[in-house]
Amino acid sequence: MPSEEIKKEIGVVRIVFEGRFRAFVDYQSHEENSISRERDLIQVFILSLTRVLFLLGENKQAPLLLQYIQQAMGDTVTPQGLKRPTITAKGQDLLAEEPQASEFSMTLRLIQNEDGRSVDLVLPVGEEGHFYPASILFFLQYLIRNLGEPSLFYLILTLAGLMEFYGGIGKTNDLNALSSGPVHAFKAADEYIEREKKRNEGNPAR
Repeated sequence: MPSEEIKKEIGVVRIVFEGRFRAFVDYQSHEENSISRERDLIQVFILSLTRVLFLLGENKQAPLLLQYIQQAMGDTVTPQGLKRPTITAKGQDLLAEEPQASEFSMTLRLIQNEDGRSVDLVLPVGEEGHFYPASILFFLQYLIRNLGEPSLFYLILTLAGLMEFYGGIGKTNDLNALSSGPVHAFKAADEYIEREKKRNEGNPAR
């Protein structure tokens, strides 16, 4: 008999809403290295974003969500340097504590298996056009506020790679994009870092 596939839970993100416009985001992981922990968290976000875009299907919220994220990217990496902007709209609040009563919650589990990593999403049915994109935006706000600067810059690089993918390579409602989108995003980010490293090595500071 073939052996059962071994799965390991790397980390869990919970996005818990209090009403429609206030949400609490929490990440739990046994990873003790801060850089590895943050890179795992970025992976959860990218994998979850591609899944949510796919689930929205032909819903007009998918292109609006990408547009909103692009604006947040520009507000974060600016000509003046790296910023930590508030990207949520007026009346939306990222809560510091988990609400006692919740209208909607999303659970994102980063799973390691034999073929690589994936994210399992627990998404209650109902008002997908509001809560799915809202969950992504609150998650992104959490990352902007809490990631260390190197990880925050890496997140933006990865998102730039994903925007490039959706800009002409793949579509949000394409099943193949669930895997090829994140692969392209992380490859683009890593290649940028490698180019910059080589450029700096070739032009040492005097």
